[in-house]
Amino acid sequence: MSALVFDAVTVGYGDRVVVREATLPVTPGQFVGLVGPNGAGKSTLLRAVTGGADVVAGDITFDGASAVGMSERERARIVGVVPQSQVASFAFTARAFVEMGRNPHLGRLAPLGPADHAVVDDVMARTDTAHLADERVDELSGGDLQRLTLAQALAQQPRVLLLDEPTSHLDLNHALQVLDLVRSLADDGMAVLGVFHDLGIAARYADRIAIVADGRLRPPAPPTEALDATTIAEVFGVRAVVHTDPVTGTVAVTPVVRGADLAPAPGATVGLVCGSGAGASLMRRLAIAGHGLFAGALNRGDVDHAVAEAVGAGRVDLPPFGEIGPDDARRVRDGYAAAACVVVCETPFGRPNLPNLEAAVASARPLVLVGEMGEDRDFTGGRARGLWDAALAAGAVRVATETDALAAVERITGTETA
Repeated sequence: MSALVFDAVTVGYGDRVVVREATLPVTPGQFVGLVGPNGAGKSTLLRAVTGGADVVAGDITFDGASAVGMSERERARIVGVVPQSQVASFAFTARAFVEMGRNPHLGRLAPLGPADHAVVDDVMARTDTAHLADERVDELSGGDLQRLTLAQALAQQPRVLLLDEPTSHLDLNHALQVLDLVRSLADDGMAVLGVFHDLGIAARYADRIAIVADGRLRPPAPPTEALDATTIAEVFGVRAVVHTDPVTGTVAVTPVVRGADLAPAPGATVGLVCGSGAGASLMRRLAIAGHGLFAGALNRGDVDHAVAEAVGAGRVDLPPFGEIGPDDARRVRDGYAAAACVVVCETPFGRPNLPNLEAAVASARPLVLVGEMGEDRDFTGGRARGLWDAALAAGAVRVATETDALAAVERITGTETA
């Protein structure tokens, strides 16, 4: 049985419905992340669990028992909450603030016993707040207060933990400490539901991710399935590169450009000879400037391929580590020949990608060559250097930097701004 279940629940405030027919089980031992645009209803779903938002239809249950109509005290024995921000209006000490988390388990006016003090000691140690015990909470930083709020929630010894942007006030060290702790709590059997704006952090810590958008909750899925480039473009209006973080092995999301920044009517098409990430930044800048793009033949898995896909650049797709065959080479030549000019980025050349450079030089289009063709770029026994020199002899423009390349493209295409 799931510790927390949203069962076709519609939530909002009075007559204003925010999220309709949301279904989401959160089982013990599972960390579920909620993501979505600002104002989509992520925090409203959390507030509905605690009674802060209205359940219009459907139900929210704890271990099968309806949460609707439960007293605050009953809920507090089951659910701990870490809100987006906490206002400390009174001069309690930090320890007294955390001790308030024991109130649901105490009789009226009953003092804390040894077991209660032991719980408080434990959660303050785990949240690195024990050294703040005698400090006044109304004089603490937002980050310290956020960690104390987590300690107070854990002092309730909840079965379900709700997090609403739990690291928004924390420095990097304490953000990782808090999320590592929450991850360990889930691993030990707690059900955790957390709201995140940072998609990479959500993917790193959550087992499943559910997206809230357009008044609906999408079914939760593992991060690798929930956070694909198409979904990010649809939900957030951002073209992004979605890849695997080489350190953590989790999904990483790199925003490339807002969809709104891409001109609806592209200007002159610009060809790029790129690869190995050498063209990524320039592609982005050219796309924002309104140019159509053709990026030659690129291997799937290459950074430049991912960016070209994100900005909608024309290209010839190759399998990972695949080489350019005769048909591919013909399509590359046609693509460059249709461009207003071609920029040769600072990519290194070997036998597999040399046909891109050959096609660019043979295109008879104005060429912009970035950098130098030295031994650190030419792994073709001098063939790349020969093509480079031939292009210069035919009138190609050589520039030192990507910014210079962009300026050269603007001059060639007549898109210079005053």
